[in-house]
Amino acid sequence: MTAETRSASPPAERAGAALLLAVALLSASGLMFEVTLTRLFSATIWYHYTFVAISVALFGWGLGGFLVCVLRLARFERQVASILGALSLLVAVTFPLFLVLLLQVGFTPHDLTWYFLLSLLPFLAGGAALSLAFESRGKDSNRLYFADLLGAAAGTLLVPLALSRLGAETTILAIGVLPGIAGVLLLAPCGGEGRPWRLLAALVPLAAALCAAWNLTSDALAVRDAPEKELYKLLAAHPGKARVDSDRWNAYSRITAVSGFDEFHIARLFIDSSAETSVLRWNGTDQDPPGAASWFRAFPFRMKRGARVLVIGPGGGTDVVLALVTGSPKVTAVEMNPLIVDCVRRIGAAAGNLYDHPRVELVMQEGRNYIERTDERFDLIVLGWVDSWASVASGGLALTENYLYTQEALAAYYDHLTEDGALAIIRWPIDVRRLAANAVAFLGARGLPPQDVGRRVLAASLRRPEADELSTVETVFLLARSPLLPEKVGELLAGHEDAYLMHAPGRASAQPWDALFSGEMTLAAYGDSFDTLATPVSDDHPFYFAWDKPLGIPGFVVRLLLLPVGAVVAFTLLLLLGAKRLGFRAPRGRTVAYFGALGMGFIIVEVALIQRLILLLGHPLYSLVVILFTLLVCGGIGSLCARRVPAEGVRRALGWIVPLVVLLLLAGAFALPDLVRALLPLALPARVLLAGLLVLPFGFLMGMPFPLGLRHEAADPGGAPLSALWGVNGVASVIGSICGLSLALIAGFTWVFVLGAVCYAVAWVARPRVPRLAQGERVP
Repeated sequence: MTAETRSASPPAERAGAALLLAVALLSASGLMFEVTLTRLFSATIWYHYTFVAISVALFGWGLGGFLVCVLRLARFERQVASILGALSLLVAVTFPLFLVLLLQVGFTPHDLTWYFLLSLLPFLAGGAALSLAFESRGKDSNRLYFADLLGAAAGTLLVPLALSRLGAETTILAIGVLPGIAGVLLLAPCGGEGRPWRLLAALVPLAAALCAAWNLTSDALAVRDAPEKELYKLLAAHPGKARVDSDRWNAYSRITAVSGFDEFHIARLFIDSSAETSVLRWNGTDQDPPGAASWFRAFPFRMKRGARVLVIGPGGGTDVVLALVTGSPKVTAVEMNPLIVDCVRRIGAAAGNLYDHPRVELVMQEGRNYIERTDERFDLIVLGWVDSWASVASGGLALTENYLYTQEALAAYYDHLTEDGALAIIRWPIDVRRLAANAVAFLGARGLPPQDVGRRVLAASLRRPEADELSTVETVFLLARSPLLPEKVGELLAGHEDAYLMHAPGRASAQPWDALFSGEMTLAAYGDSFDTLATPVSDDHPFYFAWDKPLGIPGFVVRLLLLPVGAVVAFTLLLLLGAKRLGFRAPRGRTVAYFGALGMGFIIVEVALIQRLILLLGHPLYSLVVILFTLLVCGGIGSLCARRVPAEGVRRALGWIVPLVVLLLLAGAFALPDLVRALLPLALPARVLLAGLLVLPFGFLMGMPFPLGLRHEAADPGGAPLSALWGVNGVASVIGSICGLSLALIAGFTWVFVLGAVCYAVAWVARPRVPRLAQGERVP
């Protein structure tokens, strides 16, 4: 695009109300689809792939900008509204098209390329529409960006409601209503010759709503099989017997109840089709199930007669039943997911009315948040296979983070034990490696040598695991508040003489645990002795399940991440090297650095803030509704306020706005952890309010640099097409999200904040120069 062409286009015009509302609707639909896509991928393929879905979304937004730039759509200034309307309608059509084609392909990791290509379609069309809006009304970028972020914020509120009431598949169909309405709004002002198109456009949102209603009642377009998932393996293993009793979604999980596979369990509940928790057939008495008190996983309940027990993440309730059967007068069950509780309650008397039992106190809360805030002490705290293997509701911006098994978490459990109490974690043999390291690390920080830690630890598996059974043999890791005497160890292990002892006080133990707890081996040498990572994990570095050496990133995930990185590099080179051949002006290197750094910085800070504050709020849903919503709304307000900056004052304004962002990020890196811990005892409304206030300055200041940069370029006759800059910002976000995740895995979230500060520092160095305008000229 030549300078003459740019000057003849209408960027100086203000965006009308219809365009602003259309931008908000498009942005809302994009965020809703992004979150829904992470839920769908987590429930059908595997939770690792949800992060790549986010990369595809960001790449699609950016690629849409490049498409507008290459096709030079902004040159059709009289038809811009019609083109925007057509693109919006195209976005609406891609949602049902995506769902139909995806269900045809099926769900196996072997077809990942197809999933990502199909997922790209709505984002590509949406990115093209939004970038064209900015290109055509560039000098009103502040208001457009305000509408963009406000629409995305509205999407964060709508998507949890839609997923809970409609399920993922129907939500995808319903999302099409929003861009359909946007298309109607944009085509409404067209002249008489556009009347047939307006009538046709009006049918699109209506058709999307009818499709969603039809699928909600018929369940015709639904996931029927995902052969790599445990849910479908169970159904295939018991044809004609096992049946799905219920299948429900919320914003952070899909809960499927299956029955008929055996007589002992009345149901098995699957979280995102993989993580499972069983509901025992129980009559509600201490004598049923027969022999339950002698089960291997029940031996921790022998620590004390009449123990007050806390079960974190009880799921189907097996550990709650064991606590009652072994004589506990009161069991506190802390469960986060209401769908699981509802499934167990629906079973009713056949499951002993478990969660309404007079000796059971049900607390609907996230376990780590509960233990940090309660003043109660317990004789036994139990965590039995507590993980969901699901992407968090914040949009899948993580891989394997878990705050239930960090050093700080173990310290919190330990501090809430009575003097003769114990913590019991029931998992797999491979978990003992990291749990032992955590115990030595946090108790060592309190002055206990490894020998004293060893006197408090009992780690045993039901039997000696083979090399390929490290994640299949039932294992108990028990950490007592006081040293375990030999007679207590004998009492606990009575009847389990065949158990494999990794470590037990006063008994022959396996290596390297014996060397670790005797003080002969350092933690570093202990970690080196395994073929997986066995280093302690902390709240700053909570990747408990990141076991792959050397950095914790599985090899297949590295290969997956190379796909969006390669695509970003390819299209960036196309933009920079092929601009002249394609007929548009390439952005200057300084401009690319500025918008690229902003794209990387914003997504990095978003990831870091969500992870820092999720512990304060205590629920993944709140991370979406509070943190992301506040960040986006405040960013939009910041963009609107920055509209007052005159064109000639953009560089000067950025000269102080961006350094404030850098200072804020550095403060957040080192001050937020202690602040979160200090605020944890407050009631939920106070914590929600304070979390919003903490996010406010980040969003407000970070919402200014991008639209100010776009306004500067729109006012510069020699500036680059705004659609190209939109593309640079979008694809840089892909790199930012991957870099942020990788750095979190390697060094922790403190350094993710620092990386975000570095990105904004680069943006400050590359900020726009003084525009070539007449003295005193202002943007309308």
